[in-house]
Amino acid sequence: MTVYVDLVFLTNLAVDGVVLMTTAKVRRINPSRRRLFAAASLGAMYAALMFWAHIPYFYSFGAKVFVSAVMVLLSFGYGGPLQYIRNFAAFYVVSFVTLGGVIGLSFLLRSANSPWGAMTFTEDGGLVLEWQMQLGLFVVTFLMSIWLFRGASETSRKRQQLDQLVWETEVRIDDESWTFKALLDTGNRLYDPLTRTPVMIMEAALWRERLPVGWSERLKEEPPDKLISELDVNASEPYTWGNRLRLIPYRAVNGSSRLMLAVKPDYVLLYRDGDGHPPLQVNRVLIGLDGGTLSSEGTYRAIVHPDMAQADPVSSVPSQPA
Repeated sequence: MTVYVDLVFLTNLAVDGVVLMTTAKVRRINPSRRRLFAAASLGAMYAALMFWAHIPYFYSFGAKVFVSAVMVLLSFGYGGPLQYIRNFAAFYVVSFVTLGGVIGLSFLLRSANSPWGAMTFTEDGGLVLEWQMQLGLFVVTFLMSIWLFRGASETSRKRQQLDQLVWETEVRIDDESWTFKALLDTGNRLYDPLTRTPVMIMEAALWRERLPVGWSERLKEEPPDKLISELDVNASEPYTWGNRLRLIPYRAVNGSSRLMLAVKPDYVLLYRDGDGHPPLQVNRVLIGLDGGTLSSEGTYRAIVHPDMAQADPVSSVPSQPA
């Protein structure tokens, strides 16, 4: 078999460089290109040396870990023991994920007449898997592995950031309470123009049983002032929450002025899971009802006004909702 050492060097240089750049992205580090190139060159030289010279123990486990440690040090610096260990661990996680992706995708794309075609059993019962890949296929599967890993890690990071903004929320009206998760949105600046009361947004479906029949669905298409006018005409008896209903004007994304149906609760409690702090009690707030779904993934069902996060904590409230 003919081996082109220069091709081995260049392939490993590219692979190590991409792995190091992905590691930097995961760790949110911005190393210089010179440092990344130096570390990738070290890894490529290490891979190419096996075809130039036979050195005992040069490719042992300890030697591989040592070379990897030097590569991480060259790329990202030291920065303290904890920082260095995290960078080192992230480097190996990226390496394992991408290499596993390359092998998995190559076997997925490979066709064979029999699943036993790529397997060989040794005399002592060992199993040998034959794995051959052309350079073009290797490049494609490697880049696909990097792309998949980057996408998964970015999604995980965004989910963690979102979880930090999600509050456990409890709404109290008379003797009833409703518990759901709400997103703290710093861009929500909706107020009642007359009283300057902050307005949080909630899915109307949460109050389907407490609103008049069909309101939670009709709010998707019909203006709320029409619903209230029908309530006054058709109701045989006063609606229980009639004195709590409000109409809040707001400006839609397209610039048009609209009205939002809102309800005045007794108060709203905001909990943060596991932070050990008492909940915040918000007495001055309106709850605007949205006829749609606020989160396609169901992560939250309401949007908290930023002013609500400035409320004072309560010293004694009922037990935290489950």
